[in-house]
Amino acid sequence: MPSMPRHSRFGALALALFAAPAAHAASLHEMPAATATSGVLSTTIVVDEYTASFTEAVSGSAFSYKTRGYNPAGTTMSDRMAVGPTLRFSAGDTVKVTLDNDLDANPGTTTTMNSLHSPGTTNLHTHGLHVDSDTPQDNVYVAVEPGATFEYTYAIASDHAAGTHWYHAHFHGNTALQVGNGLVGMIVVEDAADEIPEDLAALEELALMVQRLEPFAVQQIAGAFEDGGDGWTQSGNVGLANGDGYWTVNGQMNPTATVTQNRWTRVRVAYSALDAAADIALLDADALGCEWKLLAKDGIYVDNAPRALTTAHVAPGNRFDFVVKCASAGAFELTAAAEAGGGPGGPGGRRLLQTAETLVTFTVLASDESAAEDLPVFTPKKPVYLQDVYDETLHSVTHVSRTLIFARADGGCAVVFDGAGGQYDGTSHGSMAVGSVQAWTVSGNDKHPFHIHINSFQLGSDVVDPSGYYRTGDWHDVFYVPDGVTASKVYFQVDQHTGKAVLHCHFLEHEDKGCMAYLDITGAEDTRVAGLAATALVETFVEEEDAANEEDAADAAAAGASAESSSASAAGRALGGIAAFVAATSFVAVA
Repeated sequence: MPSMPRHSRFGALALALFAAPAAHAASLHEMPAATATSGVLSTTIVVDEYTASFTEAVSGSAFSYKTRGYNPAGTTMSDRMAVGPTLRFSAGDTVKVTLDNDLDANPGTTTTMNSLHSPGTTNLHTHGLHVDSDTPQDNVYVAVEPGATFEYTYAIASDHAAGTHWYHAHFHGNTALQVGNGLVGMIVVEDAADEIPEDLAALEELALMVQRLEPFAVQQIAGAFEDGGDGWTQSGNVGLANGDGYWTVNGQMNPTATVTQNRWTRVRVAYSALDAAADIALLDADALGCEWKLLAKDGIYVDNAPRALTTAHVAPGNRFDFVVKCASAGAFELTAAAEAGGGPGGPGGRRLLQTAETLVTFTVLASDESAAEDLPVFTPKKPVYLQDVYDETLHSVTHVSRTLIFARADGGCAVVFDGAGGQYDGTSHGSMAVGSVQAWTVSGNDKHPFHIHINSFQLGSDVVDPSGYYRTGDWHDVFYVPDGVTASKVYFQVDQHTGKAVLHCHFLEHEDKGCMAYLDITGAEDTRVAGLAATALVETFVEEEDAANEEDAADAAAAGASAESSSASAAGRALGGIAAFVAATSFVAVA
């Protein structure tokens, strides 16, 4: 399994950072968790201003700036950004989040459509959850004004799939400012006992909230607010210059995490940035005999997981889960090479991959325990809304064909749906019926990451990706086509929830400036696609050669047994193995 080289294949386009590479920071910060108890999660998240300060020992050059965070630990935080609590709950739970807005008052009252405005207003988007888009659930049109509170109450369906998701601010007009400041947190929908193999469920795990932060660029955004600018963000900037940016994981620069030799560890990754896609890979892992394999993308397990992984391609909003195991003690790195977009307000054209930078340094602790066996290959238990619909013949579904184009426009881009539309004007771009299967041809998402709320989509049979990261049938809720990849078809069920289906470019300043739309989902709430049923977990065990077979063969040879006898014995075992394989891979439908 090749590791990411320190420089990308496109050459040495240096990442504008600091004078020296970051030294190792403290041990990886474990983000606080808000966990459901007796079927209910109830927590308060405070939005407030604070000063982020990083020392020379961590960054290579000390700097500080004014920013915002969820539950910041005081008015100044040193060597760690504020990251929201991880929300952990299960299918069937009720999740209550009180958002307490302690931000400064807005400087003015001008709120022109698709302008930058209202820096103190906020709200919450639960990115990846299959929930209702109306109040009090994932309604991104809610405005929580400075000094106000709002209680979100999410009714998590009893068949909601497990997965890694995240939440962030999403008020149209200041999304880039607030997410660029760091208003983010992770969500984990816990695995049910019958959803994944027991071996995987028992693994130790790490959660990594990865952010590409560009405080100088965010200050430029703050200065462009039409209602007087965001005075807080503009008021403090020490040691930063135009183009400076850096990476954090759980709010830290290059923290150190530990894994144990010969043992599998599960890692959940969520990625946030203003407008930078990235390639994430391992460095110096080959020398330690490390394996890493893909489990899930955008919170949904891939079929036949875990599967081979060399590089994870992520745009802002993407997530991926992987497992890693190393045969030797030592250290390796998780690295990211940014692929920036057109910059704030730019046309969305991309630049080349930049120099890979360290996200986390992993220390592999020595252990004398035997090497863990390979994890079983599996396809998870799937609810109705995640049944394959990319091929009409699989479940006798009927596709409703549509087109979506991210077209170039002032401020970044515009949404053209079925040949009509433009920049966001507050009205619907069209409709789709709940219970239908949508088949969309999408273009322009090689420059603008396509994201849709509420219903995830899967890739079609036109995917061509030499790296194997994107495959037919994979599920996403953000899709940005990297160089060397072709894919234009996406498919999804409009499942159960009516209301607004919001879609937009996930380069968030583009969204603020009009690259956004919504479709009305019409029909009766709770309608599902006809003829589909949930399916049970399927495990495939790949057995190593049985030692007993080798002993039998040796005994037979020593005794001068005939070649025919040995051949018949081996054939019998092979037939037994095939029978076991067939039994292990049968599909079962569940209600």
